[in-house]
This record gives sequence, structure tokens and C-alpha cells, in this order.
Amino acid sequence: MKASIVAGIWAVSALVSLASADSPGTFSLKIVKNRHVEKRQLQRRATGTVQATLDNGLTLYTTNVTIGTPPQAFTLDVDTGSSDLWVPAASAPICQDLGQGGCPVGSFDPKKSSTFVGVGKGQFNISYVDGSGSSGDYFQDTLTISGATLKNFEMGLGLTTTIPYGLVGIAYSNSEANVDTGNGTIYPNLVDSLVAQGIITTQAYSLWLDDVEAATGSLLFGGIDTAKYQGTLSSLKIYPEARDSVVRSFAVALTSVSVTSPSGSDTLTTSDFAVAAILDSGTSLTYLPDEVAQVVFEEFGASFSRNLGYTIPCDVGNVQGTLNFGFGGSNGPVIKVPISELVFPLTDKNGNPVTYRNGQQACGLGLDRAGNGPVLLGDTFLRSAYVVYDLHNNRIGIAQTDFNATQSNIVGFASLGAPIPSATTASAGVSVTATATGIPHESATVVATGGSQPTNPGGVAASLNAASGFAVGATSSPSTTGKKNASGRGPEPFVWESVAILGASMGMMLVGGGIFAWL
Repeated sequence: MKASIVAGIWAVSALVSLASADSPGTFSLKIVKNRHVEKRQLQRRATGTVQATLDNGLTLYTTNVTIGTPPQAFTLDVDTGSSDLWVPAASAPICQDLGQGGCPVGSFDPKKSSTFVGVGKGQFNISYVDGSGSSGDYFQDTLTISGATLKNFEMGLGLTTTIPYGLVGIAYSNSEANVDTGNGTIYPNLVDSLVAQGIITTQAYSLWLDDVEAATGSLLFGGIDTAKYQGTLSSLKIYPEARDSVVRSFAVALTSVSVTSPSGSDTLTTSDFAVAAILDSGTSLTYLPDEVAQVVFEEFGASFSRNLGYTIPCDVGNVQGTLNFGFGGSNGPVIKVPISELVFPLTDKNGNPVTYRNGQQACGLGLDRAGNGPVLLGDTFLRSAYVVYDLHNNRIGIAQTDFNATQSNIVGFASLGAPIPSATTASAGVSVTATATGIPHESATVVATGGSQPTNPGGVAASLNAASGFAVGATSSPSTTGKKNASGRGPEPFVWESVAILGASMGMMLVGGGIFAWL
């Protein structure tokens, strides 16, 4: 049984240049958001159901590259939560099944590249929590990102894959798929290769996604842009994993979560709260510890649907409030995420808003429970932060983003291993140990073969929470059914076929920072 795949929802092209305006030793990507939809055919999963999530429905951050000689073009998902650059092979069954030119955003044919060299037959193997994955070989070839060209660059080739597009991982090279599976040794990934081939000075880059409505953002290798953030840029320690005390992912100490509204602030965590949280651009939502997430859901008046995940009244997006994330202890930096950045619209396949039974419009909430997976601060958090990833020194620079900044002031790292420019070291008031990496990515799945209409969530009548005073302007009364939803019990069913986000009719399944989407 076939289903239509919507490939490249909110696809993003990246225009990359070694612009003379940049500081020496830096490499900048301008991220441009485009609406690009192609319909392809994809076999449903073996379970007989189509699984979907609300992840990456708002923005998919990608970059355009070419591989081989002559060049073959690709659009790749940019992922700070993984380490390999890999592409699907033109011979992969999924690309053959899709037809009409193969995989929609690029598939590689080694026979058509005169510079192709196979270096690791059968060593590439990466899998994700939903059972999807890709396996095949490692190879070396010429990689070009606009004006920058890397010779003999090593990457993965997905000969057998359930994912019809590639990824470019820019995390630590010791998290490469071949190392994790014991099939090979560490090789220079994209960040390492940019240093080794003299394009940037040190293994570091800065990420500025801007707000959810922004047309552009930037990824800057080898430097920072002081015009893209407000206040102090704080340098935080990246913590190792519990299993062997090795740093493999961008885990920092999250030490508080609070909410602020026009009526005041409400702290949602205890004074001794501290958890390792991974900064991961390959995850669209933010995944909090279950007990913290539950308090946030109650604070926001969120309702759970097994088909839609957590929903809230769309009016909540108009509240002038913030969800605040504190790092490194009581004196550490605090990133304030506007409530409007956490709320996204839902419509049915005909473009009609999804509503609660009382007629009030329902929106998706960009937060979920981490469950048994890692705590992940995904795009719904990262858009409000300016983040510097310093892989050489195991440091994260973080500051409040400057939404819609129009100026640029690029400052490069002075040398290999130099500290983050303009950053102030945050006092290490706490210590945490990561218990899991950002790979595989955790996703909140929903089943697209049946459905449930969201019921009116509790507390909609006047506010999200009496303490926070988030008035949402609704006139309906609270329902006991809504309170049951908050405790994980399902709402009453109705028939639905798909959910659309920002007008694109689809169901979705997160795969390593990207999406499969079905009509």
C-alpha cells in the first residue's frame, strides 16, 4: 500500500560563501527559508500504520552541497546532534521505488564520479529510535559547499536506507556511526576537515536560527557574530557521558525552568534541579524531563491527543510571556523563549483549522516529554538562543538571540584552540553527567490511520495557571475530560486523515533531524 510523501516541507537552501566581509578564518552559511513541496511515493512501514510526529513541521534547516566529479547536487539536513555526512545511493531501493528521478533532494551514483574512492565497505550503519536508518559504505570524494571545496572528504553512502534524503552531521567526530557500531575508526568529519584544509581556524561554529517567522538565519564556522545576540555571551562547560566520561554530544547543565507572564513569574523546577540537556538542531521540538514537562503542560493548559500530541488553545500564542531556561546554576545565563515561539497552527487536509469540541482553535505545542531518551533542546528552544559550539575546548557559548537582527559583526577565533571570542566564563555551580546522546533522536509519534479531536483543555476559561495568570481570552468552561488528557488518557475519537502545519497537509515521522511526510 502506497502513500504520498511530501518532501522538503519548508525546505531551506543555504547560500554559502567565503565572503570578504567575513573575518579571516571564518566560513559563513546564509540560511534561506523556501517553501518547496514535491509529491513522491513511499512504501508504508511494515506495521501497517503510518506513524507521524509534529517534529520539524515548522522548519527544516538544510544546506545545498555537491559531491563528486562532475558534481551531483544534494540538499542535506544540518544536524548538530550527529557526526556523519551521508547521502542515499542512487541504487538504494527507496530511491528506485520513489521513481521520477530517484530520491527527491539528491541521491549519489558512484559510477558517475571520476574522483570516487571506496574506503569502508559495509562500515556505514546508522539507526534511529523509530526503527528507521541507513547502512552501506564509506567513501571519499570531492565535497563542495558553494565557494568551499574539500578534497578526499569522507562520508557515508546509504545503500540500504529507509530515509530518502541525506544529513550533514556537525557534532563530535567520535560519535560517527562507524565508531558507535565498532565497524571502523574515527575520520575527519566536516568540522575537522574545514580546519585540516585551512578553511577555518578551529573546530567551532555559531548558530543563529532567528525567530519562527524569519526568512533567513546563519551558520558561521570558525567565528561568532556579535550583532546577532543581546547581553552577555556566556561560556558553559560541555559535560561527558556517564558510561565512560567521554564528551560526545553538546550536553550542558540545565538548572532551572520557569515561566513569566504579565502577572509575574512561576518557577517550575526545584532549587536542586540539574540535568544534562543536549543542544540539537536536528530535533525540532524540545524534550524535557517528564516531571518538568508535566508541570509545563499544566501551566500552559495543554491537552494530550494520541494523534496530535500536546495541543494548546491558539490564543496562548498571543500571551506576552516567556518560558525561561537557566543554565549552570543560580548565577548562570537564562534564555527566555517567547510563548509565541512554542505555538504552531494545525489544520486539516482541506486547510481548515483543527478545533476543540467547544469550537476553539487548537495549536501544536513545541514541547514534549523526553521519556527514556535524552533531554533535548531542539529548534523550538534554539531559535531564541545564539549558540556557539566550541568542539576543541568542549565549551558552549550561549546568549539571548537578537530576533531579526540586520547588522553583522563577525569575529573569528584567534587560533586553533583559542577561547570563544567575547565570551564570559559562567561559574560552574553544578555538575551533571549525560546519560544518553542525541542519537538516536527521540520523537513523539502519532498514528495517522485514525484520530481524535482535542477536547477543551482544563483551565481554558480564564488562564493557563492561576499563579502565572496567562489569560487566553476564552469563554468556555474547564472540562474534566481535559484534565484526564493532561494525565495521559486519550480524548474521544473522531475521524481524521491528516494534520497540516503552516498550511502543508501532512503527517510526519522524525528521522535524524528530518521528516517523512504523508498526505
